[in-house]
Amino acid sequence: MYRNPWGHMRVGRLLEDLDSLAGNVAFQHCYTGRGASSGGGSGLPLLVTAAVDEIALTHPLLLARDVVVRGQVVWTGRSALDIRMQLFQGKQLPTRPSQPDTDTVTAQHEPAPSLEALFSFVHLDPATRKASPVVQLAPQTPEQQAAFAERQAVADARKAARQKQGGGDAGVQAALPQETREWIRDARKLQELPALAAADGVLMPATRQHNTFICQPQQRNTHGRVRAYELGFATTYMFGGSRPVFLKARVVVEVEARVTKPEAVESFVTNTFVFVFQLLVQPGGRPLRRVLPTCDEEALRSWRAAGELGGM
Repeated sequence: MYRNPWGHMRVGRLLEDLDSLAGNVAFQHCYTGRGASSGGGSGLPLLVTAAVDEIALTHPLLLARDVVVRGQVVWTGRSALDIRMQLFQGKQLPTRPSQPDTDTVTAQHEPAPSLEALFSFVHLDPATRKASPVVQLAPQTPEQQAAFAERQAVADARKAARQKQGGGDAGVQAALPQETREWIRDARKLQELPALAAADGVLMPATRQHNTFICQPQQRNTHGRVRAYELGFATTYMFGGSRPVFLKARVVVEVEARVTKPEAVESFVTNTFVFVFQLLVQPGGRPLRRVLPTCDEEALRSWRAAGELGGM
């Protein structure tokens, strides 16, 4: 279940566990213990994953090691809360059989986390499905206060960005840097003059992968939503031709998760994920081709992806 075809850790399965535990942490924070949500409504709290801000892998994940996963609430807004997840790996077993048993991996783990992730949840009223107030966090230690202030700054920046993007298409046009215009021009050459255009580029629509499947219960989270990491992994594998490694570097893949209900004649986007992979290219192997946007919307997505890479 946790081993991928190359014999390494299947990160997608691990992310499912992180999502589940983060949901449990959020539930415990919002549940008052009186059979009602903190907003005063009836029933248990209803929480949905709004975003996964950051998944950073700092050390390779080894199948031979036990892991401990910890999660805690680091920020609360009016109806949202952030959960920081940390994964610690067990220390390696001793190489000398003569070592005493007390030197083994028993309950001992590396002091620094091998993986950190930050999940954002929105608390909904079970009856109305509208945003509902959450129990406010009261950070006590300097570390808790610093983490709270950091996430508050992120929330304020997001709010400002939403207000700035209220202009619709005009806002998108104004946000496009000159560099992205060059990308679109190169894409047009590839579309209209494929025999004469540079061979190091590929059109963004040509990199797409689609997957439609019946979502079995074991493939859903607690609220019936589908995880998207595996499709991002497969897209990177098909694009680069070598095994992707989740290190938040090199290749940015955007995955749109859409739920379709034929009985209700309904289809809607549940989440949009951004994954960053590194491709293990053999010496002398094929270099990665440039992904060229064909329109302003794709150019803006490419520019944001370039910002993801630039921050590493």
